[in-house]
Amino acid sequence: MKPKHIGRAELGGPATKFYEVFARATSEDVLAHVGSIEAPNDDLAQVRAWYVYDQLPWKEMCVVPTEAFISVTERGARGKIREM
Repeated sequence: MKPKHIGRAELGGPATKFYEVFARATSEDVLAHVGSIEAPNDDLAQVRAWYVYDQLPWKEMCVVPTEAFISVTERGARGKIREM
């Protein structure tokens, strides 16, 4: 999902990054992947994640920049992320 820019960068930063969103509904639940978002900075990523994935009253929600993930299955090679 690419934001539509009309002749200017999105407010919040010059370029957007992809983030993965994890959440748990109760303290006993495991932290599970619930989706992905795109945002120009970490603060806006938190707000967008909460807005997009608010279908449950989450006990905890976290966002992680996709670039922070380290592959353990491809011997150090970072796989390419397909943009939607």
